[in-house]
Amino acid sequence: MPTAAIATFGCRLNQADTALLADELRQGGFTIVPWGSPADLQIINSCSVTGTASQKSRQAVHQARKISPQSFIIIAGCDASAEAALWAADCDVDLVLPNPKPAALLPLLPAELRHSAAVQSKLVPAVPLREDFRHPGTGYFFDRTRANLKIQEGCDFYCSYCLVPSTRGRAYSRNLDDILREAEALLSRGHRELVLTGVNIATYRNSGLDLAGLLLRLLDVDPSFRIRLGSTEPGPVLERVVEVMAEQPRLCRFLHLPVQYGESSILQRMRRHYSAAEYAQSVIRAWEKVPLLCLGTDVIVGFPGETEQTFAECLQFLTELPFGLMHVFPYSPRAGTPAATFPDQVPAGLAERRAARLLRLAEEKCQQFADRQIGQRLPVLLEKDSPHAEGWTDNYLKVRLPQHPGLRANTLITAEIVRRLNHRAVLGTAPQPCHFTPAAPPETPDGNH
Repeated sequence: MPTAAIATFGCRLNQADTALLADELRQGGFTIVPWGSPADLQIINSCSVTGTASQKSRQAVHQARKISPQSFIIIAGCDASAEAALWAADCDVDLVLPNPKPAALLPLLPAELRHSAAVQSKLVPAVPLREDFRHPGTGYFFDRTRANLKIQEGCDFYCSYCLVPSTRGRAYSRNLDDILREAEALLSRGHRELVLTGVNIATYRNSGLDLAGLLLRLLDVDPSFRIRLGSTEPGPVLERVVEVMAEQPRLCRFLHLPVQYGESSILQRMRRHYSAAEYAQSVIRAWEKVPLLCLGTDVIVGFPGETEQTFAECLQFLTELPFGLMHVFPYSPRAGTPAATFPDQVPAGLAERRAARLLRLAEEKCQQFADRQIGQRLPVLLEKDSPHAEGWTDNYLKVRLPQHPGLRANTLITAEIVRRLNHRAVLGTAPQPCHFTPAAPPETPDGNH
């Protein structure tokens, strides 16, 4: 039986694509082995969001060739789209699979792997998606606890630093019935949490439903699981999603809303579709509506045109908002984007120093959020059995329950939070079966809205 290993870089959407590839390979007779193991087929599902991400994919390809010199190596994903010609010239790569990927991978593999005709061209043409697209199969995930469920593809926003519209294409929504089909199949495999993924899931529209309507349909599929939203862009649908989150305890109280910067002139240069004030208004409304909501965000620091003044305003803006999770990225110019040609590029060393300051703020925010959970009873999806039982709350804190025998992974419980262990982990006690009871509203912390 042939073996296959897959390395995945980048976002949850790439993870969902990888899971669909893995499922097709399993159905076709392959055994999926961990990345780094010798394998007959090796796939690198790449990311192109930064030059660094592209370099990691190149390193993985060369690592794969060293691990299994005779294996068939495929480069797939966003960097396969962004740098298709370069990958086609790479002697370590046997097949280039850009986005959108063909509906079936197996017919493209050589005869010795799948008893089918060898591929005629090293570079496989992208297969354009359309509105109401479908994905055959069901994502295969090693971890039985949660699964990523792809609901949308592509983006129409064309931010000045981003290649995604050219590597993923225009924004399209997946067929509602196909989403429900895969959701049911994933639940039948035992997953207790589904994470909705896409490039911009807030743009979902299908069968008369927006993202909020889709959530209600998915929650009706089965009463024994919960839903988590992947990264969600601010926009008009957010208010309706927040209403659902406030009313439905099985929708995790977590919103990851990338702000990218906290000052309006830089946001305008980034071609974001909101001002700093509009973003703040949206997240404060959400935080006030949903008790114990964890607000996550992404911030790019050192973007062209950033000055000491704009950075100071950004720092103040981020300090005042009630984030529980912040990802900070120094700006990395990406060839092919407008921002790479902008004047007033910020020196890398200065961007790194500013990023370090924001990372300190991010850790402070995490700690403050964890401290506000002490004394609360929160739903937890366990990932490890006793005696080292631990899992994640719906509002995205890791809970450890070391003193409680008999706890099993992939079980939903409620636990009382007794103290913070570090900036993202807390100690829990008194586990009970989870009945998805909403928590009481928190007090407004000092220094935050």
